[in-house]
Amino acid sequence: MQLHVEKPLQARVQDAILDYISEQKLTGGDQLPTEPELMERFGVGRSTLREAMANLESKGILERIQGKGTFIRQTPILLENGLDELRSVSEHIRSVGAVPSTSRLNVTIMPATPDIAEKLQLEVGEEVATIERVRRADGALAAYCIDTVPKKLLPDVTEEGFSGSLFELFDQHDRIVSNAESTLHPTVLTRRDLPELKNEIGLFLLFDEVFYDSRGVPLCYSNDYYSADIFDFRIVRRR
Repeated sequence: MQLHVEKPLQARVQDAILDYISEQKLTGGDQLPTEPELMERFGVGRSTLREAMANLESKGILERIQGKGTFIRQTPILLENGLDELRSVSEHIRSVGAVPSTSRLNVTIMPATPDIAEKLQLEVGEEVATIERVRRADGALAAYCIDTVPKKLLPDVTEEGFSGSLFELFDQHDRIVSNAESTLHPTVLTRRDLPELKNEIGLFLLFDEVFYDSRGVPLCYSNDYYSADIFDFRIVRRR
């Protein structure tokens, strides 16, 4: 098993444990090998292994039971993709064979603020629809999405009528997402921000984006928070 040399040792061991779980097709309730067996497999010391396992335990993936061993609590889903590819959350999730779903959905109609109006090239006060969703991958919390769309582009958008990907909804209204201007920020959310969190805080990668169609018309302003426990983005840099 190859460990990624660009990461600190503890993080590489953590990745190796996740790879082992995937390769062995382990699922919730299955037991991991003993510490000595894992130390030999990964070629690391006890303290490094325990630190990696403690991090996975804090994320809810592993569970240690005194006197019995370490067990899988939930099957991790690591989604890898280049940052230069424009995909919806649903497309990211489906790409690895997981099932996307939405556990919370709120649609609010409101007047555009000056900031939103500038981003979406609207008049201040023009109606926009803000769509707030909690997205899941095979039941695991994957992303928290807040998307603001000009109401005139999706005139019939409602909580009852909305399902699946926002990109697919645009397709249904003959609006094809072509490109995006994006700013990325590592971000911490708390249960106050996102009550669905299992722990008090969660680490996310925020994609602050404006999506455009092929004619350069803004379709949506998005704040999409991708869970660092689920998504592992890769980027290739060349000289």
